[in-house]
Amino acid sequence: MTREELLDKALHCNRCGTCRGVTQDVIPDVAFALQCPCGSTFFGEYEPSGLMYMARGLAMGNLKWNEDLAKVLYACTMCGYCDDFCQRGYRHTPAIEILEELRRDIPQKLKPKALQKATDSLNIPKGQKLTVLADFGIIDIAPGKKADTIFFPDNTLMLNAGKLREIGYIFQKSGKKIGCFMSDPLPPVNASLVFGGCDDALAACMAEIDDRLEDAAVKKVIVYNPESLSVLKRNSKSDVEFISITSFYAGLLKSKKAKKLKMPAVTYQDPCHLGRYAKDYAAPREVIKALGLELKDMWRSGNNSLCCGAGGGVLATNPALAKSYAEKRMHEASATGAKVMITACPYCLANLSGAKPRDFKIVDITTLVAQAYGFSGKEGGK
Repeated sequence: MTREELLDKALHCNRCGTCRGVTQDVIPDVAFALQCPCGSTFFGEYEPSGLMYMARGLAMGNLKWNEDLAKVLYACTMCGYCDDFCQRGYRHTPAIEILEELRRDIPQKLKPKALQKATDSLNIPKGQKLTVLADFGIIDIAPGKKADTIFFPDNTLMLNAGKLREIGYIFQKSGKKIGCFMSDPLPPVNASLVFGGCDDALAACMAEIDDRLEDAAVKKVIVYNPESLSVLKRNSKSDVEFISITSFYAGLLKSKKAKKLKMPAVTYQDPCHLGRYAKDYAAPREVIKALGLELKDMWRSGNNSLCCGAGGGVLATNPALAKSYAEKRMHEASATGAKVMITACPYCLANLSGAKPRDFKIVDITTLVAQAYGFSGKEGGK
């Protein structure tokens, strides 16, 4: 993107400030009055309109990159609320596109160290456990093999044998033929490449993924991590359909009934990359209903949901800041009266777990679906 193009996009923002707040007329708690995680924590320059002014200044040459600007840029979780909300108005400011451009443009030395090494996320962990899936009839897609539907595991899963067993068990119960690149995994792309401004690495990975999906005649890819899902949907040039694993569960529960779970009322955290980026708000709630659970949505939910605070690389680059964002969300979760929060994102799970009260539980939706189909934890290899 040229500086002229950046300026043109940034000029769409008339700094009305509406995206700072919430859409509801009556606010039950003053703590819920603002929406942007960094904007409600700091000052005006951290708000979406402040970030757009930063883009203008940089594009016009009136501002130069320095540590202060970098601090503001990397406090943003890239949750997408401002962008999504602005699309509901009369003139759309493409805030996410602008913020992604700023993260490409910023000098490498000013990036947080964790994001300077964003391409490390592409490394396949030594001793990865994907072959656990074979215990449940999942097919290893070796060269020359074909599969209509495959599973895409990210690097939060590759060493997590317990979670892989839960997923393998659910796939086995579905009765569907599902494959996975186990012995030679696909590049585990996620949003850290976007947050780190690693366009070349991302393009190379997507080219490889598209080629290998075409070679294996894949038509559908089930994706566990919402960040991976949003990156694949936005960047793949193939005709493959990418769906969230939560959508797969919702469809499965309609065709193959599971037992109802006995739990107190629950609340649900909408992951930003599953909701705002992938536009999948309904499936998780369909799953929760099918499991027989009472859902008490937080006041800010759906497309008005508040980010957990982990996004934009904040959890990796500034864990203390990410925790402070999460504490705001947990305050709202506690206000529902629920003592259990369900989420469908490993990063939401990690960040919110670090900020929850002792008497509160955070649960992955996959774990609940596996339990509903009878998973005991002893199935599959060790």
